[in-house]
Amino acid sequence: MIPGSRGHTSWDRGKPPYGGRIHLPRTRLEMTMDFIDARMRVSHPCPFCDLSKQFPEAEMYLWCNRKSEVLHVSAEDDTVLEDILRAAKNALNVREVIKCGKQALTMTYACVCNVEGSVTHLADKNECWLIPPTLYTGGWETHRVVSPSKKALQRFVTDIRRSGEVEIVSLRERNHLSAISDLAIAPVHFFEGLTARQINCLVMAFENGLFDVPARTHMDKVARAAEMSRSTYGEHLRKAQLQILRNSYPILKLRSMGVSSAGSDQAAAK
Repeated sequence: MIPGSRGHTSWDRGKPPYGGRIHLPRTRLEMTMDFIDARMRVSHPCPFCDLSKQFPEAEMYLWCNRKSEVLHVSAEDDTVLEDILRAAKNALNVREVIKCGKQALTMTYACVCNVEGSVTHLADKNECWLIPPTLYTGGWETHRVVSPSKKALQRFVTDIRRSGEVEIVSLRERNHLSAISDLAIAPVHFFEGLTARQINCLVMAFENGLFDVPARTHMDKVARAAEMSRSTYGEHLRKAQLQILRNSYPILKLRSMGVSSAGSDQAAAK
């Protein structure tokens, strides 16, 4: 007897059917190993997005197990952090777990991200997978998505656009799992958190050869072209470099561990 059909089944006795095994349908991802690896930014009506719009400079990371959420909050100072936590308690009914300096870890008493019409719900509907954590900053949430096909991803995006905005940051076709061995890494785009002025300073520095070895120009000259003082230009440039390093650090750390491990293995083999 098929589970869910009328009549008595072994589920009624607390045991799965089919000789004690639970058989799940094979998805296209399992059968062909061809899939889409994408990153997208979404802005839509959502308690977490609303909180991010209220505090656009803060960074919040969300993990969910479908029963409750863990929300990590990072603010620019202690006062702003207290304001965010107060707003989160009122809007999301969170409880504070740990607070240290300008960061805090909170937890919801129940899952609030998987309601009908949410990004999580629409991902399930279109057979897409969201790789946690989700980043919230500036009123936008950034997701890493694994989809069995472009059509499934297109349906997913179309559903989201019925109530919000979607920006596809990157999209790649994959045919082997080693290409996404960093799935556990936070889905942060390299440009996340950069201001327009910081991006402009980076572009000008690169185009004028300031990063070349040896450098083809001096910072004073690039700063004048940007109509800034040397100190102001240098501060924007350093902040931009630091933000890109922060965004790419998880990948760099993973790669460095792999290189170190490979080096140790080679040394042991000699």
